[in-house]
Amino acid sequence: MSEKSPFLIASLYMMGYTIFYAALWACVRYLSGDIHPLVLVFFRTFFGLLTTLPILIRIKLPTFSSGLYPLYILRGVSNIASVAGSYFAIRLLPLADVVAFSYAAPIFATILAAFFLKEHIGRHRVLAILLAFGGVLILIRPGFQNLNEGMWIALGAAACFAVTLICVKTLTRHDSPSMVSLMGFVVALPVIFISALFYWQWPTGEQWAFLILMGLFAAASHLCLARALSRADLSAVMPIDFSRIIFAALLGITLFGDPLNGLTFLGGGVILASAAYAAHRERRNKIAQREMTS
Repeated sequence: MSEKSPFLIASLYMMGYTIFYAALWACVRYLSGDIHPLVLVFFRTFFGLLTTLPILIRIKLPTFSSGLYPLYILRGVSNIASVAGSYFAIRLLPLADVVAFSYAAPIFATILAAFFLKEHIGRHRVLAILLAFGGVLILIRPGFQNLNEGMWIALGAAACFAVTLICVKTLTRHDSPSMVSLMGFVVALPVIFISALFYWQWPTGEQWAFLILMGLFAAASHLCLARALSRADLSAVMPIDFSRIIFAALLGITLFGDPLNGLTFLGGGVILASAAYAAHRERRNKIAQREMTS
């Protein structure tokens, strides 16, 4: 097998992730006018678990660290808050805008890692954070447009996902990734079920089909992302994630009449570029550290 083959396969998986992710949010946008976002999050989580459970039961799951119960709970709650926030934002903003704001999550995670994981923030990470902040300013354009509720919710969802990333990074130092994934569903499902009960409604026949598709797209996107990252470094495949905003814009324009805004692509591109730069510098630092210790 040639040296380029692993990267090519990783790129294809990453492209699959962006397509499935955009399709998932298109289903959410279609259903959000009739079904409350919290109910959508429950069904997405439920059908996502049903889809991934056959894969998980084939794995001999090891025991997990009982002392990390609070962190598992925080991980499940923050992830649900992130998904719910995104689904609320989808009702208020064009699909491409919500995707653009989601690119800020790795930058928020970098800031949180400095405070809670005591990770060092060097000049390169500071530069990445400043670039990302510039991208966010392009998106919200204070003084040139009203800062609406959808923008703040989308940014809040990105911040909650950053908390999820920090929790996963910490948990996988002690427990297996398969256990961390499974416990995410175990914690999240009852939390979102109780929340959804306050807005409960039974879907109709056609809506059931889209809800099942949501679960399938969610599971497929996570699987593609995991396989992409197992074959290539994050800094190598992250630029492909920009196609997620392109697919979301195409679906938003053709299916829902969303406006095409070039500043959305510019702001999202700047944020994603800052995250890619930070991941690239992180990879170079790890290589340098290995060379020094070898």
